Amino acid sequence: MRQLKSTIAALAVTALGAGGAFAEGAPDLEVIAEWNKLPYKVVSEDVQSAWEKSDIFGKALIQGAKLDSDGNIYVSTARWAGPEMPATLSRLVKEGDQWVLEPYPSEEMNAVGNPSGLKAVLGFEIDRNDVMWILDQGHMAGKMAEGDAKLVLWDIKAGEEVGRYVFSADEADPKCSFLNDIAVDNDTGFAYITDSGIFCNPLHGGLIAYDSNSNTARRLLDQHKFTNDEPHFFFNIDDRQVLKNGGMKTGADGIALSGDKGTLYWTNLTGNTLYSLDTDLLRDFDTSETVLENAVRVETSLPSNTDGMTADRDGNVYMTALSLDGLMKLDGKTGQLSRFAHHPEMNWPDTLAWGPDGALYVVSNHLHVWVDGDMNFEDPQIPNFRIWRIPGVGQSYTAE
Repeated sequence: MRQLKSTIAALAVTALGAGGAFAEGAPDLEVIAEWNKLPYKVVSEDVQSAWEKSDIFGKALIQGAKLDSDGNIYVSTARWAGPEMPATLSRLVKEGDQWVLEPYPSEEMNAVGNPSGLKAVLGFEIDRNDVMWILDQGHMAGKMAEGDAKLVLWDIKAGEEVGRYVFSADEADPKCSFLNDIAVDNDTGFAYITDSGIFCNPLHGGLIAYDSNSNTARRLLDQHKFTNDEPHFFFNIDDRQVLKNGGMKTGADGIALSGDKGTLYWTNLTGNTLYSLDTDLLRDFDTSETVLENAVRVETSLPSNTDGMTADRDGNVYMTALSLDGLMKLDGKTGQLSRFAHHPEMNWPDTLAWGPDGALYVVSNHLHVWVDGDMNFEDPQIPNFRIWRIPGVGQSYTAE
């Protein structure tokens, strides 16, 4: 892996469509890590041997990235391809000039044979107290055992588990659920989760509210038009249809809390509508589904569907733009939508993360190419996986 440090010049002004704003210039973009295939740092000879002998060796996909207060970077690699992957959650460590993935919190916690271990982590968040909220969707190559779909709270500083919740079948259907992403509110102890519901047709999308104070959860807007795919929605990335053998269908995916924690935003990946709800309704588990349905707001129609979302403490919402190879920004004060960042090689910008220095980090991973089985892991034209850094954006919504 080579280190690439370059500044991207201001891009041509691009309209976002009806009601959209114009960007005066693009922020600086820096690639801080890149790989054609992901290198794991594993101590166990058995784990390494099983990985090297498997049909999926070298074919792992990076999805998420988050940073702690010391600037350490953690990444998720859900075991979609199979259980032989050495880890589903890792910390990046430097070996020479290369970043490698070291299983986190430990190899034991990532062991597929560990009944209480991590099976397939996709979404996770690190809060202002350096507690990692680890969302384990449980599915390994589409198969899930009882108790595998869970939320684990891990104190990074103390190096210990401080909370755990195993989702019931009513909260995350073992057949249909695809627990996707999570937004955390330190002020109330609540977290909000998207379930894309991709393993059933029609989809089984929904939202989940989790209360860490009582260690209880509630599924919301289950299989609703607000959490399922939009009919007849399809999209391309550059000149490539997603997916090549038929349109992708994915429900509730991107999720973000406003800076004041009063509003929850989310989108469905195969759709371009940004929805929102007041969080006081979500925190009251006695709120009826009818009240929730009537309270959902359609914030705007987006110029691109989105995968990852986040917000800063000033209330601005940032969203990846899959068909635009970049990011969008919803201004927290004016409600104006604009293109925030773009690079022609930022294919499938997946997840967003905040650094302690106010930088915004972006994972791009060519997910659509990987899912189609067409990824070149040896000598692609551009690296398959990148972590980008955008300096000086702001402070995380989780900040004080």
